[in-house]
Amino acid sequence: MKRTIVSIAISFVLIHTCISQTNTALPTFSSSTQLVLIPTIVTDKSDNHVSGLTRTDFSVTEDGKERPIAIFEEIHTVAAPLHRTEEGGTFSNFDPVGTEHHRLTVIVLDFINTPFQDQAAARESLMKFLIQAGDSREPMCVLSMTRGGVHVVHDFTSNPKLLADAVRKISANNAPLVEAPEAKEAQRAGDDPFAKLVRSEVQGENMLLAVERKAAALATVRNLKEIAKAFRGLSGRKSLIWASSGFPYSLVPPSMTLCEPACPAPDRREVQELYEELWRIMNDGQIAIYSIDLRQLSTSNLRGEMDSAGFTHPYERGDRQFDRAAQAKWEMEDSGSTLRLFAENTGGKAFTDSNDLIRGFRQAIDDNRSYYVLGYYVARNTTKPGWHRLSVSLHRTGMGVRYRNGYLLTNDISEHSAEEQIRVAMGSPLDFTGIPLSATWTRRSPARIPGMTKVEFELMMPADFATVDAAAQNHILIDVAAEVRDEKGTSAAGVSQRIDAHLRASGLEQIQHHGLTYHNLFELAPGSYSVHFVVRDSLGDRVGSLVAPLTVAR
Repeated sequence: MKRTIVSIAISFVLIHTCISQTNTALPTFSSSTQLVLIPTIVTDKSDNHVSGLTRTDFSVTEDGKERPIAIFEEIHTVAAPLHRTEEGGTFSNFDPVGTEHHRLTVIVLDFINTPFQDQAAARESLMKFLIQAGDSREPMCVLSMTRGGVHVVHDFTSNPKLLADAVRKISANNAPLVEAPEAKEAQRAGDDPFAKLVRSEVQGENMLLAVERKAAALATVRNLKEIAKAFRGLSGRKSLIWASSGFPYSLVPPSMTLCEPACPAPDRREVQELYEELWRIMNDGQIAIYSIDLRQLSTSNLRGEMDSAGFTHPYERGDRQFDRAAQAKWEMEDSGSTLRLFAENTGGKAFTDSNDLIRGFRQAIDDNRSYYVLGYYVARNTTKPGWHRLSVSLHRTGMGVRYRNGYLLTNDISEHSAEEQIRVAMGSPLDFTGIPLSATWTRRSPARIPGMTKVEFELMMPADFATVDAAAQNHILIDVAAEVRDEKGTSAAGVSQRIDAHLRASGLEQIQHHGLTYHNLFELAPGSYSVHFVVRDSLGDRVGSLVAPLTVAR
């Protein structure tokens, strides 16, 4: 069926592109500052959480310079369930019950980077933990990541047994995207023809391996970013348990430098920027990564022989390209460093020295029971864009403190980014919660085309949902999109609109105190459909989405 684009009608009629000259005392958002929030875990020597601390017990530094703590709060959470509203013809994305601080745990099984044998161990350990959890009533969901994207194993529930049943039904995934090339033996004589032939083959395989590793890294970051954007709108600190065998941080082993410049290795700076952007999105949503190494460590004693602080280069003797023990040692350390970096830069914890998944699961849940939130403001016009190091000090002895190690300041919000984010949200199996949304079917009537029905709807966004840039004359930039899909997943109709405006005083008050209601319609043939709604606040880099069922009778 031909895709139908219809014109927009917005009940919020106070938006104009002209600028009001009337002064207003209403509070506005200015893009000249950014609030940096740092969820902080404080424990005693027995690893129990410490309560009762005050603002004066902490100090925060950015790149070595102390910053004044403007926001301080001790958070105690509750294990309340989550639900989607589907009552009275109104559909919404995730809506926490009550006004308390909630704790949520998202378990992600990484099948992109995990070999078959480790996948089986992960499923068994996860089921064991969920069965032990019993009646804990902790709200958890289980997702998986594959080369094809993010998959929902089971949505949020407070019944661990339901999660265990869903995990039990997961079928074995294909081999991971990255497979190490088979090691080859060769003579060490530099002029031996056979050695040269094998060396050339090894170099080619290493180059292919580097490309595959980069592809795995890109797929992993893409999936984790989708998960982060989906859950960032839920209030408070969230735990994301990333069960994975890890992927190499450096993409290529040091031995590949032997064939440069004939076979230059992929530039690590490209993936480094992607990592930092992912950490920014995680930190904006207060999502902490708890990385759990699924590799069966009993098969190797290399880790116990390594001192990561003094580890520099694995190839100190012999022929580097044929030193398989050194190569394996490098891969073990490099993959472990990736899991540690992702945890440290989001305020979580890495479990890379044990294959005890249950310990990692329990740690992630316990950390969200009680924590502190420290915050300070950054002036964009005096702070250089890029990654900035954070440090939190505690003015008491005998206590441990854990927090995220940095934040990324960026001003890059491009048109390509807007289109890409809308596309990802539209196709994701997850509701994006960066913007709360509610959709209602309001009226149905015959369309001009015989046999078609005109279906009208309202898409509601709450008060203060959008970022308003006061420094740019109360500028807002909002993208709205909706797509109707039939039972085969084929697009049947759609609408899209960009709201790019500078608000008068009355429009500003409407946005801040009453939100926005978007009216539009589809013309559809009889049938059953799913309607995907997406709203993106470009200035605030937030996305909300939901899916609502729709049946059009004959």
